[in-house]
Amino acid sequence: MRELLATLPESIATAPVWWVALSGGADSVALLYALVAYRGDAPEPPIRAIHVNHGLHADAPQWAEACEQHCQALSVPLQVSDCQVDPAGRGLEANARSERYRIFEAALGRDEVLFTAHHADDMVETVLLRLFRGAGPKGLAGIPRQRPCAAGVIYRPLLDVSGASLRQALDAAGIEYVIDPSNLESDQDRNYVRHQLLPLVAERWPGYRETIQRAATLQAMAHQRLSALPLRRTHTELGEPALLIDAALDPQTLAAQLHQWLSETTVTMPDRSRLLELARQALTADRDRQPELRWADRCLRVWNGLIVDITAPELAARFPKVVTVGEQQQGEWGRLDWEVSHNAVGLIGGEVLNIVTTDKLTVMTLPNRPEKPVKKWLQEMRIPPWWRPHLPVLMHKNRPTWLLPVGPLGGEGESDEVSSAQCFRPIWTPPARF
Repeated sequence: MRELLATLPESIATAPVWWVALSGGADSVALLYALVAYRGDAPEPPIRAIHVNHGLHADAPQWAEACEQHCQALSVPLQVSDCQVDPAGRGLEANARSERYRIFEAALGRDEVLFTAHHADDMVETVLLRLFRGAGPKGLAGIPRQRPCAAGVIYRPLLDVSGASLRQALDAAGIEYVIDPSNLESDQDRNYVRHQLLPLVAERWPGYRETIQRAATLQAMAHQRLSALPLRRTHTELGEPALLIDAALDPQTLAAQLHQWLSETTVTMPDRSRLLELARQALTADRDRQPELRWADRCLRVWNGLIVDITAPELAARFPKVVTVGEQQQGEWGRLDWEVSHNAVGLIGGEVLNIVTTDKLTVMTLPNRPEKPVKKWLQEMRIPPWWRPHLPVLMHKNRPTWLLPVGPLGGEGESDEVSSAQCFRPIWTPPARF
C-alpha cells in the first residue's frame, strides 16, 4: 500500500497528529492503510481516524463497525461522530458536507493534518461539474491539494492516483471495504458524470485524467496570478466597505477582483455575467451615473471612483431610539462617543435625546445658514444618495439638534450653548471603522 503515496512535504510529514477521514469505502480505507505503511514502525506522528455518521442510510451502523475493524487491525484510534443533516436550504448533499467538515474542524488541533482520500477521478469530476456551471479560474482549478482547516490543515495525497488503482491495491492485499449503493446511481450529477459521461470520454481520449489535471493546474496558476493583484480595499466616509476602481484594469480583471472581494464576505454570489457588466459600467460610466448590482439582499453601487457594498438601510434599522449625552453606546450600528466641546457649541451632559433618521425630516437648518430641504443640504454635502434617507439625527425637545456625522443643526443662535464643562459633541463611528 505504501506505493500509493508520493513523498509527503516536510510540514505534513512532521505534523503533530495525522488524522484520516474514514468512511469505510475503498478510497479512505486505502488511504488509511497507505499512511500506516508510510509511517512504518516509527511511533510519530500518531495516526487517528475519524468517521462521521450522517444517519442517512440504513447501513450506516455497519459502515461504522467496518471502520472500527480496520482501525483495530492497525492499532489506530477511531473517533465516531454522529450528526443530523437538514435537507432544507442548499440540499442534502451540501448540508451533509458542511456538517462533516464542522466535525473535522472541531477535531483538529493546532498544526494537525487531516488526510482525505480525494483522488484523480474526483478531481476530474469536480473540474467538469464546475465547467458545466460556468466557473472561473478558481473553480476550474479543481480540488486543492492542501488548505487550512480550523487550527490545522487538510491534505489530499491521492489526487494523482485513480480510483481504480486504489481498489486494485486493496483487492491485491485482500482488504475489504464497504460499498455505498447510492454511489452506483446516476440521478446525482456527480454520479452521472462518473458512470455515464466519463466512460465515453475514456473511449475517445484515454489520457483524459492527465490532460484535465494539467488544465486544472494552469487554471490554478491563473487564479494565483489574479489573486496576486492587490485588491484596493477601502471604506467610504460613512464606513461602508468599498473597492477602489482601477481605471487601468480591463472589465474581465475588475470583475474577477469583485468576485474575489465578495467571496470574503458573502456566500450567495451574483452571476459572473452580472459582475462583468457592473465592472464594464464602472470603468466607462460618466461620474454622475451610479450603476448598481442587486442580488439576494445585497447591493453594489458605483460612486465617486468606488464600488460600494451598500449597508445604509441595514445600519439605520439598528440605531438606538434614545441616547444620553456623555454616555458611550455601541452596537451593530456603530459606536457613539462624546468629547468635551471647547467652543461652547454642543449638547448638555446627561440629557436624553431621541434619534430619528433624515427621512423623517423635510427641511433642515445649519448654523448661520438658511433653511433648505433636507435633500438639498445632503446633496451639497456630497452625502451618497443611498445614505440620504438614513443618517441619524439627534433630537432635542422635538427639534433637530445634531446630524451625525456632519455636525450641529439650527439657525443662528439656536444651538445649545452652555459652559464648556457641560458641553459635549457627539462622534459617531460606523461599525467598519472600529
